[in-house]
Amino acid sequence: MSLEKLGTYPVDGAQARKRGDLVKVAKSDRLHIVSGRDHPVLVQFCVSNDYMHVGELTIPVGGVGPRASEPDSHEGDAVFYILQGPATFYLADTDETFHIRDGESFFLPGGISYQCLNYGSNPIRVVFTIAPGL
Repeated sequence: MSLEKLGTYPVDGAQARKRGDLVKVAKSDRLHIVSGRDHPVLVQFCVSNDYMHVGELTIPVGGVGPRASEPDSHEGDAVFYILQGPATFYLADTDETFHIRDGESFFLPGGISYQCLNYGSNPIRVVFTIAPGL
């Protein structure tokens, strides 16, 4: 599976809504993407369509300093739920830092540039939902 499936995975959203399709996506069937050239992280999409993106982000440990996602922003609002952390979100535009623990969520309005950093000794696992089409 590849980047071409973003926006239409596991099925085209508009067609699925029209037909009333129900689709189960097993963990092994997720759309796996390694995102980032300088800071590669694993992104596993459960759903990626015109209304939302839902998946899991894994940030590994190791290297010099913290591991981090690439700077990113989205048109729509995003919610991040920390499964395994803690995770640190850095907002470059406002030079703010937010530390989010296991079981906590972080809401990020659309258009805000951010990075997710791992200062710990274990991988971070974050569930995310981004609503670009709402």
